Amino acid sequence: MKMSTNLHLATAVVLLLLTASQSGVAMAQRVMGGGRDPCSVSDFKVLCRSVVKGQKNVNAATEVSIRELMKRTIKAKEAAKISRKSGGGLKTCYSNYDSALENLQKALKNIKQNDGFSLNINLSASLTEFDTCNDAMGGGKASNVFAKSTSTLHEMADNCLALSTLVKQ
Repeated sequence: MKMSTNLHLATAVVLLLLTASQSGVAMAQRVMGGGRDPCSVSDFKVLCRSVVKGQKNVNAATEVSIRELMKRTIKAKEAAKISRKSGGGLKTCYSNYDSALENLQKALKNIKQNDGFSLNINLSASLTEFDTCNDAMGGGKASNVFAKSTSTLHEMADNCLALSTLVKQ
């Protein structure tokens, strides 16, 4: 009788673990494979969704976000180059944009290589570059167009980093 109870208990535990792991796998597939909005993990959801444009595949959404951030960073760098001699943080931003672009380029390679660890490192480094620029421009509180642009770049970098936490390894 005792052996039969232990066998039933062991069978129940195995079934419970199998059911839990299958639902866990299904949930991970929905989140990572494209079943739900990847921007739900970001702090700046409206901005994220405007860039991702309905993309449900996390890797593709992350790549699209990084490419858009690179495009806007290049434009901001060109604007900073023209005005950097006037001071006000533009010189800092100009030099930081080079480093940020370099790290974003590495991040694109990390996605292709399924290297989530390096992806996180490179996106974190880019976010730091944008943080420094944002601080140099008054932390996004300044009312000029460049300061607002810098704040948007920071938010986009933050979104890229959030999306990268969902990227398939």
